[in-house]
Amino acid sequence: MALVRKRWRLLAAIACLGAAAAVPAAGEKPQIHPAHAGEQLRAQAAHYRQLAGHWEPIAPGGPLHPGDRGARVAQLRRLLQLYGDYQGPPGPVRTASRDSARFDSSLQRALENYQRRHGLEASGVAGAETLAELAVPPGQRARQLELNAERGDQLRIPRKERYVLINVPDYRLQLVQNGTVTLSMKTVVGKTSSRTPTLSSRITGIVFNPTWTVPRSILLTELLPKARNNPRAMHERGYRVVSYRDGDTSPISEDSLARAASGNATLRQVSGAGNTLGRVKFILPNRKSIFLHDTQAHSLFDHRERAFSHGCIRLERPQELAYALLDEQGWDRVRIAQATSGDETVRVQVSQPPRLFITYMTAWVDPGGRPQFRRDIYRKDDG
Repeated sequence: MALVRKRWRLLAAIACLGAAAAVPAAGEKPQIHPAHAGEQLRAQAAHYRQLAGHWEPIAPGGPLHPGDRGARVAQLRRLLQLYGDYQGPPGPVRTASRDSARFDSSLQRALENYQRRHGLEASGVAGAETLAELAVPPGQRARQLELNAERGDQLRIPRKERYVLINVPDYRLQLVQNGTVTLSMKTVVGKTSSRTPTLSSRITGIVFNPTWTVPRSILLTELLPKARNNPRAMHERGYRVVSYRDGDTSPISEDSLARAASGNATLRQVSGAGNTLGRVKFILPNRKSIFLHDTQAHSLFDHRERAFSHGCIRLERPQELAYALLDEQGWDRVRIAQATSGDETVRVQVSQPPRLFITYMTAWVDPGGRPQFRRDIYRKDDG
């Protein structure tokens, strides 16, 4: 029976890994141009300053839906034309025009385009979040673009080298090779109270079925209270107390938890299906103990904004990234599925470790030349 269960786990892992393979469009370029990010942003900032003299806000009011009519719909159409999202008939939109005051399909498409550029749900409805974005004056957008141009100047990404780019406010990872995106996936980043830092490193190793040694901050604030309240449940979830001095492991008990509370030990979770880090962990040398990993909480990827972690970055499809980095070392999808279907910890060095860049850009110019904006989740744009 155990052999049958293991076989089914392996088959399920292979099926999931194959289904998860995200193939970007042929020739897709990285969202942030590594060589010209600052230059492109400054050009857009100058353009937005020119728009400032023509900008008129939408009058206060409730949401705007397809089929609505009125002056506020005409104001919405005019704003979207100003920003280049509305591609209607040639010539300026007349605010008083009868046609411009009707929320038709062309306006809905324009609004969806605007929403995508601002990291919003492309619902085609101008709800509270969309109206709040539309209420930001072009002059303020220009300052945002200029601030991100300075960040773009600091990117030192070789054009021809393979690299991984994670832009924290965009909640996305891109693997880039020879200037083309070969893999893209969603990420979960740090909460405002435990921010994911910007850094530059390399992905030097991959751990399949990792254990999790609990950081002291999480130990004291979250897991020690849970362990004291229900030690049996924590034991069943695979947690053990590990001594800092000699690495000895002991079951959860009142005495062992007291050692952990005093700073002489910590909690470690065994590898396997229930591990908090999931099935895959990516090693990247850095002073802030940041790494990339799988997760048990896959439902978080259904959220549009995904700042939920303690600082490390959770990946939507970690097995696919592992396959992309280890394929040349003989690790095909079947072998990765085998490695992630059991409980044994397997460590693999990446023979050609790619550069990794974790950046924080709330604005950039996409490959189509359109400015993209994202919410400033860590309030870094405020200075």
